[in-house]
Amino acid sequence: MINYNKNKLINQTLDKYYDTFAHMLDTCDYVPEKYNNKIGKYIFKNMKKHFKLIDKEDKKFQRQFKKKEKEKIKQLKEQNKKPKKQSKFKLFLKKLFKRKNLVKGGK
Repeated sequence: MINYNKNKLINQTLDKYYDTFAHMLDTCDYVPEKYNNKIGKYIFKNMKKHFKLIDKEDKKFQRQFKKKEKEKIKQLKEQNKKPKKQSKFKLFLKKLFKRKNLVKGGK
């Protein structure tokens, strides 16, 4: 099953960080390479941290999703368990045997 929630979160994160990298690359001409390397490592470190948060949020989402699915399945089963209508003949036999048992127990 494709995890659309996680993909959506990852896309948002990558868009944000790619934009940040693009701004950093614009500064390559006038900022020393040493500082750009430090900034790149810092951005990458934060991106890894953000991916961990995405995993955490996705686990929460998946737990809630599974819980909702179980509830839906449970409701469908309950709806399908509605008592079936009994035929008139079966009801007649039940009443007849009840009466006989009452009469025998009373003697």
